[in-house]
Amino acid sequence: GPRHLTSISALTIGEQANTMKAAATLLFIAATAKAVCSFQITRGPARRTMAESSTLIGPKSCQLFASSPTSESETSDSATESKAQGILDEFHASNFPFRIVVIGNGAILETTSRLGPKSKSSVSPKTGDKLLTFASEDASFEFHVKVDQITKITFVTSERPLPDGESKTMRVSRFLNEKGEPMCSLILADSSDESTQWFDGMSERYGQEVNL
Repeated sequence: GPRHLTSISALTIGEQANTMKAAATLLFIAATAKAVCSFQITRGPARRTMAESSTLIGPKSCQLFASSPTSESETSDSATESKAQGILDEFHASNFPFRIVVIGNGAILETTSRLGPKSKSSVSPKTGDKLLTFASEDASFEFHVKVDQITKITFVTSERPLPDGESKTMRVSRFLNEKGEPMCSLILADSSDESTQWFDGMSERYGQEVNL
């Protein structure tokens, strides 16, 4: 009768309402999951991104993958590669005199000078080598170092006997190439407490051998 039809109609409307609520709930869950799975995590120089593959009813899968390096990691790499230059810059900044020994093919050059006061970095137009140059104000002294060829730096303290029976403490920094051959040596030519503390501090901070 009419009452039975009215009951069926009301039930049908209620079911439709529940179905619409369920669909709206699923859409909300899908949108929320998509937002959660699209954030980025930055930890140190490496950047990682959460990526998701989703359907209408929600995320199907979430994967963690590494993205390309950022400029921060590139800066870090650059800093590591220029460690030799950083150490030489500290020699320059110390303003102490050094006995500079350069051994070439068939010749040895020795001179005593501070590394500066001028200092600059450049690239050789002929070879493309990176050069670190230390020079006096009038350029009567110039010391050029192919800094990228340095693969090891050592800090050595030793005693050298003198003719009068006494001994002299030698504080030497040697710069070696990939073949283990000496490119140059810097011998501290100042025996003051300040210079001694500086050299010992360099040795403690970097270690007696610095592999680059």
